[in-house]
Amino acid sequence: MSISSTSSSSMANLLQQLNTLSNPSGTGLPVSQYAQDLQQILTQELETPSNNELSQLSSQQTALTGLQTALQTFEQATETLSSLQSWSTVTGTSSDPGSFTVTVQPGAQPAMYSLQVTSLASSQTSIQNLSSQFQTSADGSSNLSSGTIILTNTADSNKTATINVSAGESLNDIAAAVNQQTANTGVQASVLTNGQNQYFLSLSSVNTGTANGFTISGSIIGSGTGQIQFATTNATDASITLDGQTMTSSTNTFQNYIPNVTIQVSQTMASAGTLTLSTDTSGAEKAVQTWMTAYNTLIDTINKDTAYTPPSSGSSSTQGTAGPLFGDPLAMDLLRQLPAAVSASITTSSSAINSLASIGIVIDPSNGHLEFQSTSGFSSAAGTLPDGQAMFESALSSNPSAVQQLFGIVSTTATTAIPQSGVLGNVYNLMNNLLIGNTSGTGTSPIEGELNAISAQQSSIQNYLSLVQQQITNQVTNYTNQLNQLNSVMEQAQAQMKQISAMFGSSASSSSGGIL
Repeated sequence: MSISSTSSSSMANLLQQLNTLSNPSGTGLPVSQYAQDLQQILTQELETPSNNELSQLSSQQTALTGLQTALQTFEQATETLSSLQSWSTVTGTSSDPGSFTVTVQPGAQPAMYSLQVTSLASSQTSIQNLSSQFQTSADGSSNLSSGTIILTNTADSNKTATINVSAGESLNDIAAAVNQQTANTGVQASVLTNGQNQYFLSLSSVNTGTANGFTISGSIIGSGTGQIQFATTNATDASITLDGQTMTSSTNTFQNYIPNVTIQVSQTMASAGTLTLSTDTSGAEKAVQTWMTAYNTLIDTINKDTAYTPPSSGSSSTQGTAGPLFGDPLAMDLLRQLPAAVSASITTSSSAINSLASIGIVIDPSNGHLEFQSTSGFSSAAGTLPDGQAMFESALSSNPSAVQQLFGIVSTTATTAIPQSGVLGNVYNLMNNLLIGNTSGTGTSPIEGELNAISAQQSSIQNYLSLVQQQITNQVTNYTNQLNQLNSVMEQAQAQMKQISAMFGSSASSSSGGIL
C-alpha cells in the first residue's frame, strides 16, 4: 500500500479534520499542529493494521515456542518413565544397618534371608621394620645400599615392576618411583613416621581382597645393614553367610549374589540378622504420577492457547477473544492425537491389562487431564466405581510385567530410554514427529516450519512498514512546506492590505482638510 492509494473520500475526510483545527496564535496557519495531526492520522490509517498483525504473529510465535517447550518436557518425562530404573517395585531393608545395607535394582523378587557378616575385605600392607632400619629423614640421604625392589601382583605375575634404588636414596624418592608403577602393579607407597624422628616406607595394595595382594623381592630386600625388611599384613576377602551358605567378595560389596540386589557390608556380626525384600509400588507410582503431571501441563498449554471465549451474553459491542493458536491445525490435531495415543489398547501378557483405563488411569473430559479414576467417576455420584489408585497398585503388585508391557518399558540400566512399544511408544513417536519431523532427524519439524513461516511474515510486514513510514514522512514534509508557503503568501497579502489601507486612509484625510 502507498499514500497515493488512499481514496479521494478518505483524503477529503483528512482535510475536513484539519480544517476544524483551531489556531491558537491567531496569526497564519498553525503549521506544526497541522503537520503533527496529519502524521497521526496517516499513521493510524496506514500503520496500525500492520502493527496489529505483527502483534498477533508475535503472540502466535510465543505460543508455539511455549508448546515446543511443553512437548520437550513431556518427551523427557516419557524417556524417564520408559526406563526400567523407574519401575523398581521391591524395596530392601536390613535388620542391622550398622553392619550391612541393601540396595535393590529393578527385577528383584520379594524374599527374606538370614545374613551374617563374618569378615571384611582389606588391603595388603607391608611396612618397613623399624627395629634397626628406620631413617631419620623422609627426604634426606638414607643409609640404604644400592639395589632393587621387585613388586609382583599375586593374581598376575606379569604385573611386575623393578624399582632401582641408589645408595643413600631418600625414602620419598623410593616411594615416588613405586607410585609411578602403581597402574601396573596395583601397589602404592608412602613414607610414615612414628613421631620420634623415625621414618619408614609403607607399601599397600590399591584394591582390597586376597586376589589383589603382592610379593616383595629384590637385591635390597633382606635383614642386614643397608637392606630393607618388611612386616606384612595379608589382604583379606569379605565374607558373609547367607541362608547358611558362605559367600566371599574381594570388596565389601556383594552384587547380584541375590539377583538384582547389592549388599554393602561395614562391620562383622556376632550373630545373623535379617535381609528383607518386600513389595513396594510407591516408587513406580510416583514415576507414573510425574509423567501424568507432565502430560496434563502439556494439555493445559494447548487448551489455553486454542481457547475461544464468546462475547458476553446480550452485548452487541463486545467481541469474543481467541487464543493465539485458535484454529491452528497443528495444535488442534495435537488435542485429538494425544488423548488417542494414551487411550489406545495394547496387547500384553494379561488380557485384563490392556489399556491405561484397565489399571485405573483415565482422562477427565472436563479438562483433558490424566487422573486416577475417582470412585464417583466424573459425576457427583458417590462410590460407584473402583478406586483408580487402588487398581493401579493392585495390578502393579500382582502382575508388574504386564503393567510394564502396557507402558512399553525398556530393560536398561540407564536412567532414561527410548520406548518402542506400548503407550509410551505411541506418545513418543507422536512427539518426535512434531519436534524433529521424522525418525532420522532430517528436515524441518512441523513446529519449526510454522515458526519459520511466522518469521517470514514478520520480515515482510516490517519491510512494508519501513516503506510506509518513509512515505508518511515525505507526505508530512511536503504538506509542511505547502503550509509554510501559504503562510508566507498570506503574510505578503496582509502587508499589501496594510499598505493599501494606509494609502486610502491618507487620501481621505487630505480631502477632508480641503473642504474645511
